Amino acid sequence: MKAWLMAAGILALAARGAAADPTVLRFTPLTQSGTAAYDQFYKPWADKVSAVAPDALKIDLREGTSIANIINVYERVKENVTHIGFTLFNYVAGKFPLAEVAALPFVAANSEQGSVALWRLYKTGMLDKEFDEVRPLMLVALPQSLLHLAKPPPKGLDDLGGLRVIGATQMTALSAKYLGTEAITLSSPEIYTAILRGTADGAIVSWNPYFSMKLGEVTTFHVDAPLGTAAGMLFMSRKVYDSLSPAAKHAIDVNSGEAESRAWGKWWDGDNENGREAAKHDPKQTVVTLDPAMRKEWSKKLDGAIAEWSKSRPGIDQAMVEYRRLVAEVAAGK
Repeated sequence: MKAWLMAAGILALAARGAAADPTVLRFTPLTQSGTAAYDQFYKPWADKVSAVAPDALKIDLREGTSIANIINVYERVKENVTHIGFTLFNYVAGKFPLAEVAALPFVAANSEQGSVALWRLYKTGMLDKEFDEVRPLMLVALPQSLLHLAKPPPKGLDDLGGLRVIGATQMTALSAKYLGTEAITLSSPEIYTAILRGTADGAIVSWNPYFSMKLGEVTTFHVDAPLGTAAGMLFMSRKVYDSLSPAAKHAIDVNSGEAESRAWGKWWDGDNENGREAAKHDPKQTVVTLDPAMRKEWSKKLDGAIAEWSKSRPGIDQAMVEYRRLVAEVAAGK
């Protein structure tokens, strides 16, 4: 009897200890230590969340792409293989047609503006149907993409005909098309090899991958104009969020939302600026901007790209009007 009571007491203590263990959420930002994004943003964010209620919640930061990648991370989060992930909406086919409004060219001046405006658009309820399965913790409109070329366009900026230009997203591929180039749809990691081998003359992508993709090795001429981008999120499944304790939810909530989306956008802007400055100070590179007349001309050409992009997105006209209004609001400091 005494032995039984002792065993029961040990089991009760073990159960009490187990009950006190914090919930552990795996976070896969699809990058690894030593990279700027991991060291400067994702790890500090994970540490900050874990510090709010250490007895209730811990973020288990997983490096690399061993348990999820940009193609499958949305499904892996839904399946609880991982719990918090990073994805871009264009990799979740057909699920976020309206949220991709933040990919438009010639709207937001930078990632910070676009990210805050996108979060505010989400809070209007206009995007609720798209976010029925997941809860966004932060939303981001990445810095605008620009035209990187292996060499200056032979006919000048007013005639890009004959050039083969990679657009890694639907929006940037359409931008390439409506600027008069032959648009090539390849993924971002394929850009370096395609230009190196001469199968492409350039690409439309932001300055962010200037170092990681070694763009300076295969391109020399850069037209710094806002030609479209991609939008995305840090997110978790609604079912997992709903199952958390109040303390764990609080730790997530105080590190999510508009302020965090703004901070994420600012980080992307800073990283983008690092690439731009590196190219500007490299004597082998030429960085040009459009004069007002040319900027107006390019913007008008891309109206055609936006019109084609919009055709398969019911409701996008209303979302575009509201997103543009919100960008103007953010730009005005409101």
